[in-house]
Amino acid sequence: MPQLGTDVSAEPERLASLRRAQTLLTTSAAPVDGLVRLAARAAAAPVGLLTLVDDERMHIVGRHGLPPALDRVQAEPAVSSFCQFVVREAAPLVVRDARADPMLRDLGTVRRLGVTAYLGQPVHDREGRTLGAVCVVDSVPRHWTDDDVAAVGECAALLEVMLAAEIIREDIALAAAETDAVLETALEAFVAIELTGEITRWNRAAERTFGWSAAEAVGRQVDELVIPERFRAAHRAGLARLARGGLPKLIGQRLQLWANNKAGVEFPVELTLNVVDGPLGRHAHAFIYDISERVTAERQLARERHFLAALLDNLDAGVVACDERGRTILYNRALREITGFDADLSTSEDWPDELPLARAFHGEHVRDAEFVLQLPDRPRRVFTANAQPIRDTDGNRLGAVAALHEVTDRRRAQRVIECELAVSRILEQASTIEEAGPELLEAVARTLQWPHSELWIVDKVGNVLRNAAMWTQSGYEIPPPGPLAPGKGVSGIAWETGQPAWIPDISVVGSRLRLPSLAEHGLRVGLAVPIRDGTGVTGTISFFGDAAEEPEQSLIALLSGIAAHVGQFLERRRAEDLARQLAKTKDEFIALVGHELRTPLTSISSYTELLLHDDADEATRSQFLAVIARNAENLRAIIDDLLDLAGLESGYVTMVERPLDFAAVVREVAAANAQAAREKDLDVAVRLPDGPAPVSGDLPRLRKVVDHLVTNAVKFTPAGGRVEIELDGDVAGVTLRVTDTGVGIPAGERSRLFERFFRGSNIRNQGVPGTGLGLAISRTVIERHGGTITVTDHGDKPGTTFVVRLPAYCP
Repeated sequence: MPQLGTDVSAEPERLASLRRAQTLLTTSAAPVDGLVRLAARAAAAPVGLLTLVDDERMHIVGRHGLPPALDRVQAEPAVSSFCQFVVREAAPLVVRDARADPMLRDLGTVRRLGVTAYLGQPVHDREGRTLGAVCVVDSVPRHWTDDDVAAVGECAALLEVMLAAEIIREDIALAAAETDAVLETALEAFVAIELTGEITRWNRAAERTFGWSAAEAVGRQVDELVIPERFRAAHRAGLARLARGGLPKLIGQRLQLWANNKAGVEFPVELTLNVVDGPLGRHAHAFIYDISERVTAERQLARERHFLAALLDNLDAGVVACDERGRTILYNRALREITGFDADLSTSEDWPDELPLARAFHGEHVRDAEFVLQLPDRPRRVFTANAQPIRDTDGNRLGAVAALHEVTDRRRAQRVIECELAVSRILEQASTIEEAGPELLEAVARTLQWPHSELWIVDKVGNVLRNAAMWTQSGYEIPPPGPLAPGKGVSGIAWETGQPAWIPDISVVGSRLRLPSLAEHGLRVGLAVPIRDGTGVTGTISFFGDAAEEPEQSLIALLSGIAAHVGQFLERRRAEDLARQLAKTKDEFIALVGHELRTPLTSISSYTELLLHDDADEATRSQFLAVIARNAENLRAIIDDLLDLAGLESGYVTMVERPLDFAAVVREVAAANAQAAREKDLDVAVRLPDGPAPVSGDLPRLRKVVDHLVTNAVKFTPAGGRVEIELDGDVAGVTLRVTDTGVGIPAGERSRLFERFFRGSNIRNQGVPGTGLGLAISRTVIERHGGTITVTDHGDKPGTTFVVRLPAYCP
C-alpha cells in the first residue's frame, strides 16, 4: 500500500500553514461547502469534498452529498485517503475505478466508504505548498472528462483565492489589533484626523494628556480641543493646503509646540506629524508627548548651568574640564585670560602628557603640581594645578577637571628675596662694579627669566654710556655693545630721562634703539632703570626678554631696588676713590708747589740776588729784571687760576653774561695760535659758519676756554701733525670741536681728565710744564654757562677731540 512521504507531510512550515488554513476555513463565513458543491455539480458527481492532509490524518473541511451515515465524519487516517497522493505528487489525481487498481483497491476509503471513482485537484497555500485537494467522488466507475478535470481545477483555484483572502483578512485584523494595542499602551498621545480637522482616533495617552475622553474627542474638531487660539488660523491653513494636494512642510519632523488641555491650560508638547494617502483619501495623524517636565527640567538645568558658569567665571582660578572622550567642555573666564584664547575643543590625544588635565583624564589625582606656561609673545607664567578624574557611581569615567592657580607673583617674590640677598652678597665681596657685574646680572636675569642683561656706567668725560658688564643666556649670541649716546636705546632713554624705561616690543621702536637692534637676536622686551648716587645718574642696569610684554610695576620696583644697591655700592667705592684722589690731589698740589711754584720763585730769588750783589751793566740788569717779571707773571697766573677755580666751584665768583658772537671768539683764538702752529709745521684747518654764532656768556672766560683747548692742541701735537677747529650751530645752540693728532690720553686716566691738578702721565713723563688746572676751569666755566664739554679719543689713531656745546642766545 503506498505511503505518504514523511518528507512532505511532516514539514513544519507546511503543517503550520495547514493548521491555519483549516482554522480559517472552518471558522470563517467563507462558502467552502458551496464551492465543493459547485465542483460536484460541474463534474456531475454525487459527492464533493475539500480535504486537508497532515502527517497523520486527512481532515474533511468542506463536503457535499455525503450519505447521512458519513456526514459526521471529520477525519480519516491519511494513509487510507486518495488525497495523500495529491499532496505527495503535488499534482491532480484522476481514478476511474479504484477496485481495478492493485495500488488503490485496499485503501480504507474504497473498502469502508465505497469510493470507486476519484478526481482531485491540489490546493496550495501562498508559498506554493500543497495542503490538500478539492475532489469529487462516485461509488461507481467513472470516465472523467477533460472538462471535469478543468472544472474541479477551477474550483481548487477559487478555493486558493478564498484561502488567501481569509489569510489577508486575518493578517489585517491581527495588524489592526496589534496597532490598537500599541496605540492604546503607547506613552505618547496618538491623534488621527481627517483633513477637515475632525478627530478619528484618540488613544488612552491622549485622554491622559489632554483630559478629554475618546468618546468626547472623536468626531470633534482638533483645533477646538487642543490647539491654542493664537495658532488655530495657521493650523487650518495647513490642513487646507494638504486637502488641495499641497506638500506637507513639517512631515516627519520633531516639533515643539504649545497645546491646550481640557482645563484650558497651555503646556509644551513634542509632536511628530505624518500624512497618509489611503483609499478613502488623505488623513493625518500625530504622536504627541507632554514635555512639560522636560522643559521645566531643561530650564532648571539651564539656570543651574548659568549659575555654574557665572560662579566659575568669577573664580580667580582657571578651570577646565573634559568629557569621557577627552573633549573640552568647560573653559572658564580666568583660563581664557590665562591662555589668551577660547577652548579649541581639542581632545586628549592632542594634549601633552605632562598637562594636569591629561594626567587626570588617564586616572591620576594631581595635587599642587607646578608647571610653567609659555605662550607665543607672552611672558612665562607659573601655575599650580589640582586635577582629578570624574567618575559615576559605577566607576565609569565621565571626564576630568583641573583647576589652575597662578603663583607667578608668589614665586617671583621668593626669587626676588633670594636675588636681593645674592646681589648684596655679590656687591659685598666685589672690589669693583666691573668685577661684580656679570655675576650680579646673571642673578637678576635668572630671577626675571629674561635671557640678556647689561650694566652701563656713565662716562662723564665722553658724555656716553659705556658697558661695564653683560650676561647672556646660552643659546643667544649677542656681541659686546659699543658706547651709547643719551636717548639711544632703552638704556640711553633711562639715562637721559632719569626714569625707568620699559619698551614692550623693541622691534618696533625704530631709531631710538641702538644699532644693530637687539631684536635681530630674538629679543623683544627691554627694561632699564637708572643707577643713582649723590651726583645724579651714574649708570643704568638693563634687561631684555624674548617675548613682548607690557610694563609690570613689580619688575620695575625690583630692578629699582637692585639699582639702588648698585648705586650705594658705587657711592661707597666713589667715596673710597675720592679719599684716594684727595691724597693724590694733595700729592699733585705739593708737586705743583714743588715744581710749578718753586721753579719761578727760585728764578726770581736767584736773579734778585744777582741784582743786589753783582755790578752788572744796564743791559744785563734789564735782562735780569725781565726774567724776574716773567716768572712773577707765571706765579700770578697760577695763583689766579687757583683762586678762579675755587671761586667758580664755590659759586661766589659771578660771571657777566652778555650777547656775543662765539664765531668771532674762535676766529681770534685761532689767529692768536697761528704762529705757534706754523713754528711746528702743523696743518691747521678752521671751519666757521658764514654768519655769527650768537650765545650769551662771559666773554673773557669763554675766550680763555677756547684758548686753552686750541693752545693744548697745538702744544701736544707733534711737528707735522694736524689740528682741526670746527664751529657749527643750529636753533638749539653752537658746537665747537677741537681735534688734534697729538699724544692723546691714556685709557686708564680718561675719567680724571677734568680733575684739578691732573696731568696725564704721558705729559709728565715728557717734562712738559703745566698746572693741571686748565681743563678743570674750562669744564666749570662751560657748565656755568649751561653747556657741556666732553672728550673722545680716536681709538687706534693718535689724538683727541674736545667738544663744547653752548645753548643759543635767546633775546
